[in-house]
Amino acid sequence: MSFTEMWLAAASSLRASPLRTFLTMLGIWIGVASIIIIVAMGQGGQKAVISTIASTRLQNTIQILPQEIVEPGLPQPGQVLSFQTSDLQLAQQFSGVASVSYSLYGQATVGYHSHTLNASVQAGPAYLNDLAHFTVISGHMFTSTDVLAHRQVALVSQSLAGQLFGHESPIGRVILVGGYPLQVIGETISSQFDLMSRFLGSNYLYLPSTTCRDLFPWWGISEMDVQVSPGASVGQVSQRLVTALNIHAHNAQAFEDASGLWLGLEQTVRKVSTILTLTIGSVAGIALLVGGIGVMNIMLVSVTERTQEIGIRMSLGATRRAVLLQFLTEAVMITTGGGLLGVVLGVGASASIRWFTGFPASVSWQAAGVGFLFSMVIGVACGLYPANKAARLNPIDALRYE
Repeated sequence: MSFTEMWLAAASSLRASPLRTFLTMLGIWIGVASIIIIVAMGQGGQKAVISTIASTRLQNTIQILPQEIVEPGLPQPGQVLSFQTSDLQLAQQFSGVASVSYSLYGQATVGYHSHTLNASVQAGPAYLNDLAHFTVISGHMFTSTDVLAHRQVALVSQSLAGQLFGHESPIGRVILVGGYPLQVIGETISSQFDLMSRFLGSNYLYLPSTTCRDLFPWWGISEMDVQVSPGASVGQVSQRLVTALNIHAHNAQAFEDASGLWLGLEQTVRKVSTILTLTIGSVAGIALLVGGIGVMNIMLVSVTERTQEIGIRMSLGATRRAVLLQFLTEAVMITTGGGLLGVVLGVGASASIRWFTGFPASVSWQAAGVGFLFSMVIGVACGLYPANKAARLNPIDALRYE
């Protein structure tokens, strides 16, 4: 029997029981699709987090942060939790420093008429949209003049605007933030997929840093942003400035350049997300293996049901090798078909997740290829025993079987 005849005969046998064939494929189908979807979401989530971290590092800008508390709980003796005005003045006097600004973060109540909501407040310089990764979709961003003049202006996220103003434009409205009136000058939307908003909500309020300190003087300055003069070395300025700030704070470990922190965070995110993806993906691999066992079970049933057919074929001259290849081909066709359908389902589901939720699910064609090849290997491995059992049947016994 030629290769083509063998495949046509296998296809004919599978078409004779379409429902059984489909249900047998289903386990392989779901297993391969699960692997693709899990890897796509794992890699997409990793890229989203890393791009968020990487985009916080602006060119020619040094972000200095208080070092984190070593032990959880209360601050350690001598721990510096925020910057003082004198720290900002010290940084401004450094050679190679073009400008110094700061950022604050917190929670506040936002009111408009009878509506009162809690919102996450981010305050900073005129380039806060680059630091906080948002785009102004209506109105305008506050300016450096607004920051210097302590103007009582604010930008609201699209979600917060919808809850406060409904379908009306927020531009020009006066809201109460912590009991103080602020005029809305812009509406924003996140410029990238924001994982944290999925957990913390998407009600954001953006203020000039000076205005925020006027409203909430007890909030600590949690970040210093230093823009380096053209031609100056960012690394050298950062090293000298951090050293000077630590001496000024009488604490050798009070402050640190955030670039090292972000780099370490990137590496941690890569390791954790890779481990999680492999762990969860292995569960999908187990599901694929269970599907292969289902293929073996069905093929054993098929051998039993077709015992007389095997006897007739052998009595007409079919070799044991031909019978073995016949049943092995059927098993491989089932798993290969399930693998192809799984690839289509996995890619389609990943695209749907990206389209409908905005989650940057990134299809890994390596994972799709591995899943498909694994399905073929399972077809050979799980089809070999039933095929070998069929090939070893005694033709006379097979003809007598009822």
